[in-house]
Amino acid sequence: MRVLMWEAKGDADGIIAWLRDEVLPKLPTDTSAELFRSADRVVVLLRYLTTEPSTAAFRLPDPPADLVARPPHAWPFESVS
Repeated sequence: MRVLMWEAKGDADGIIAWLRDEVLPKLPTDTSAELFRSADRVVVLLRYLTTEPSTAAFRLPDPPADLVARPPHAWPFESVS
């Protein structure tokens, strides 16, 4: 399993609404997403159930500029046992 940890700083309510309305419905069916928030940050753990997602699919789009204080950060991880 591959996991993308994505973090954005800014208007947390706006970022969450954008994710739920625009991004999550368009994710491939072999993914799952968990959202976490603090006052000004949103973290998404995006899990790819296949072992080799395409490079293009292994990312989230940038949110609208008016919602964020800086570009989002993202880190890919792989599960280990």
